[in-house]
Amino acid sequence: MATASPRPHAPDTAPIPISNFTKDRYLTRAWMERERDGLWAKTWLVAGVAADVAAPGQYFTFDIGAENLLIARGIDGTLRAMHNACTHRGTRLVTEPLGSLRKVVCPYHAWAYGLDGTLQGVPGAARFSNGVPKDKLALKAVEVEEALGMVFVRLTPGDLTLSDFLAPITGLIAPYRLEAMTVTGDQTVSHTCNWKAILDNFAELYHVPFIHPLHRRMFECANAPFELFDHGHTAVYVEGGTTDSGFPVPDAPTDLLAMQLKAFGLDPADYHGQVAAIRPALQRAKRAAATEQGLAYDGFSDAQLSDVWQFNLFPNVILSITPESAWLMRSRPDAADPAKSHFDMITLVQFHGTEEDAAKARAEDGSEAGTHFRLNGPRPADYQRPPRDSFTHEDIIAGRKTMTVTIDEDISLLARVQQGMASSGFEAVWLSDEEARVQHFHNALDACLAGV
Repeated sequence: MATASPRPHAPDTAPIPISNFTKDRYLTRAWMERERDGLWAKTWLVAGVAADVAAPGQYFTFDIGAENLLIARGIDGTLRAMHNACTHRGTRLVTEPLGSLRKVVCPYHAWAYGLDGTLQGVPGAARFSNGVPKDKLALKAVEVEEALGMVFVRLTPGDLTLSDFLAPITGLIAPYRLEAMTVTGDQTVSHTCNWKAILDNFAELYHVPFIHPLHRRMFECANAPFELFDHGHTAVYVEGGTTDSGFPVPDAPTDLLAMQLKAFGLDPADYHGQVAAIRPALQRAKRAAATEQGLAYDGFSDAQLSDVWQFNLFPNVILSITPESAWLMRSRPDAADPAKSHFDMITLVQFHGTEEDAAKARAEDGSEAGTHFRLNGPRPADYQRPPRDSFTHEDIIAGRKTMTVTIDEDISLLARVQQGMASSGFEAVWLSDEEARVQHFHNALDACLAGV
């Protein structure tokens, strides 16, 4: 199995055996229940971003199947995670997805809890003939830790530490400093497909030429190298500032490449017949611009300045990152139906530089902060963390909502994947070597459910 390396490299043609698997894991309640007990209850999970609980009193909630957790920074500065259920009659305590509070009060009978989970107040406590043992009736805690700008939880304690769980990929993700990025978008779409169908989609580039025509105008997907890591994690390294080698090289820069060139003061006309020279030119220009602004880009290779690195963190997170921005995407199971799921997308932006630089870039290319076409300016003085926007996949298909063109295209197809899997004409997933990351994920899932 490959180990973490400082730069991308091409894997073997078939780095692991392709064994395929039957469709029942996407369709049956029996599989959903196995995952509830053997996966979601025992595995480290990304609950949210650390920026949302940076200050005392800040909290967010996290749904995973039927479980709902409250993650809060106590007045003492300690981060804690607790089941979001009153120990009196089970009422869900907090319903807003994130915010700030000083204590938690049950809306039903006004039992009050501190942000450390302690039961602090019970109206009419003398009327409980069995007493009110406050230690026993504290909110039920779960493991919680911060790493790589994210908050991880684990419902059931286990032997594998978070540090060891993330060890294969920590050195690759850490230089991007997600903890210093700002949340600029928070979306959740309810989908009519199994949560694993979403993970499968983001674990291969085989589909990209067929449903993502935009990518061929700015990325090299046909030969993107990937890596497989211990604990089910994977990575793929996608070259930017180029075109897809699966198609003829254009004579002139594509519209998207021209946009990137203009963002760094380069003339697209100078690259007619020299499209292959655009990627290194963008790398040099971005590094020079960063140096002028006093940005610490020394820790990045030239490739990282132009490319998108995507990491799939087992079991359900897709992290797509550049030095300027990141998408933290997460697929979650529905509480009751294996043919439904929830897909989250948190957009993070690394703000830096000057407002003059940002204004100039916007005037030249019109792109928004975080597109990785250019360096971003400083965080706006009137910045407010955006609220969570929740909607259905029908909203995306109808054009009422968008999660970017690329994600919208994926979502529009995945409902059809689930429909087709239910057909008696389909029996098993049949993978190519190019889809080895899909196989690796399912191998890790099988091992987890087997208790290995």
